[in-house]
Amino acid sequence: MKTLGIIGGYGPETTAEFYLKLIALSRKNAQNYPSILIYNPSIPFELEKAMAGEGRDEAKMLPILINAAKKLEQSGADFIVIPCNTVHIFIEDIRKSVNVPVLSIIEETVSEIKKQNFRKIGLLATTSTIRNKLYQTPLEHNGIELIVPKDTNQQLIGEIIPRILASHILADDKESLLQIINTFKNEGAEAVVLACTDLPLLIAKTKSNLALIDTLQVLARSTNAIL
Repeated sequence: MKTLGIIGGYGPETTAEFYLKLIALSRKNAQNYPSILIYNPSIPFELEKAMAGEGRDEAKMLPILINAAKKLEQSGADFIVIPCNTVHIFIEDIRKSVNVPVLSIIEETVSEIKKQNFRKIGLLATTSTIRNKLYQTPLEHNGIELIVPKDTNQQLIGEIIPRILASHILADDKESLLQIINTFKNEGAEAVVLACTDLPLLIAKTKSNLALIDTLQVLARSTNAIL
């Protein structure tokens, strides 16, 4: 069995949720628990908040991620995952820094969308994820239309995500996200990608007018398949 390395800490609750999803899958599909290494780098709260909002100081995150990847490789990880969409801005730099594979949550989610034959998708993500076209580019290359929130709604999402990171799970925030999902439906979306792994902490178990694609669950399934 391979040893998995997880770069965690962005945010910690999501890292814990990803671990629990993997454990649940191993109980269902395997004969034993997987070998897992988790490295939670120390991320300043202000940098976490900035990345989740407007994406300020993005470059400060890269050396933290590269150091984490190298530590996991040195500790025996056979491959690495990062349960966060936004930091995949740096996926190629991280891949170049180590000699083990680094699985991409973006690539795995796009494959899942193709598998389900969705042709028009709504996107809930950080402003940084949208600005860097982490999903726009690969989906367009596969002939899949993407709807992103209007500016005012994206600003609201940029305020909600830091609150989730701070463990503030608010009913009003959940209702706001459901209203944004309704706008996607009115524009013809067939499903919505929860392209911030913190969002399922708020709405994953909520009844929605559209199918929700949980990128954290997608990554867990893909990781389990390798283990």
